[in-house]
Amino acid sequence: MVLLASDRQDSLRMKRHFFTVARVAKRIHAHPLGFVLATFAVLLLLSGMVYWLANRSGAVANYVARSRTIVIISHDGKTATIPTTAKTVGDLLEKLHIKLAPGDRVEPESSEEIKQDNLLVNVYRSVPVAVTDGATRTHIKTAAATPRSMAESAGVQLYGEDVVQVGPVSNFVLEKNVGRQVTVDRAKPIALTLYGQLLNIRTQAQTVGELLKEKNVTVRSDDTVKPAISTPLTEHMQVAVVRNGIHVITVTEDIPVPVKHIIDPSLSFGSQAVRQEGSPGKRVQTYEINVQQGEEVSRRLLQSVVTVQPVERIVAKGNTVNIPADKQAVMAAAGIHPNDYAYVDYIFSHESRWNTAAASANGYYGLGQTNLARLSSACPNWQTDAVCQTKLFAGYATGRYGSWQGAYNFWLNHRWW
Repeated sequence: MVLLASDRQDSLRMKRHFFTVARVAKRIHAHPLGFVLATFAVLLLLSGMVYWLANRSGAVANYVARSRTIVIISHDGKTATIPTTAKTVGDLLEKLHIKLAPGDRVEPESSEEIKQDNLLVNVYRSVPVAVTDGATRTHIKTAAATPRSMAESAGVQLYGEDVVQVGPVSNFVLEKNVGRQVTVDRAKPIALTLYGQLLNIRTQAQTVGELLKEKNVTVRSDDTVKPAISTPLTEHMQVAVVRNGIHVITVTEDIPVPVKHIIDPSLSFGSQAVRQEGSPGKRVQTYEINVQQGEEVSRRLLQSVVTVQPVERIVAKGNTVNIPADKQAVMAAAGIHPNDYAYVDYIFSHESRWNTAAASANGYYGLGQTNLARLSSACPNWQTDAVCQTKLFAGYATGRYGSWQGAYNFWLNHRWW
């Protein structure tokens, strides 16, 4: 914890007070009333400590919000800690005259609002990348974070079943490139006929048998597979699974975009960055239907085949916590557990920028934003009493959401609490 100048003076006065009492105690040790006098000296020392702590508590209670937000920005091989009035990351870059060239990337994204102190901002410059897609080779500069994103930056249309890999250039003299090499391994398009229903799919399988296994197609003893399961696959090959004497229908369902979260210490707690955009997939359900007198009376699921593989959306989530000492002091004085500091800091930063006197257009006030009647009733000096407000909102967080973490998770999903 950082001590203010007044705090250091108080500390020195307390130390001088202590040594004075100690010298007096030695002199009166042999006195008949030595024990009584020694007790008095100890009480005097304790009173000095209480006085010092009272001044410290007063300093915490009179916490004053700063007009500028502290940002830690890394770009072009250097890192700087900067107080700023910028509202967004893009605004910050403009104020600092940091330009993003085509292919460059900034995290969090330019539209991210700057509300937390010590927010980490990272600028990634583009590097040369060679994208090989069959006989086509494209040279670009990009700061994309994943192989698939790099290929898409080159304008390459990808399917969910395609495999994209990245590595260093093996021979930069021949390749005329000292950056990265991205290779696209295309999936083969196949026409799969399943009980008379045509499904256009793509696959990395090498044989008919591998294709059926990949697509979870169960072959029964009374099914016929054409061509044979050992047949090597070629592009646009027609594969059929036939079962005589049944009536089938197919139902196509959408597969939501899967989301993969990765933890990244280069981002502040609560910050997120999309490293790869995803795409939804499709699944075809094939049912055997029981028809009587021209009407369907029942159905049974025969096969469920993913015809379009979904692509996961990759989102980086920050976990670096760097809260200024004065805000930690407020939370400590309010009895907040250190494990909850990050949640409290995030909510207060986004609700009020840690401004005890904050007032919104909707008629809400204080660090966590509540109605004035409730705030003023609990905290008579609410405009300056950060500790009292923190205690009030702690009760709200645990009462409504069970914990500060629960309140934080709700805030992330709804942008309010």
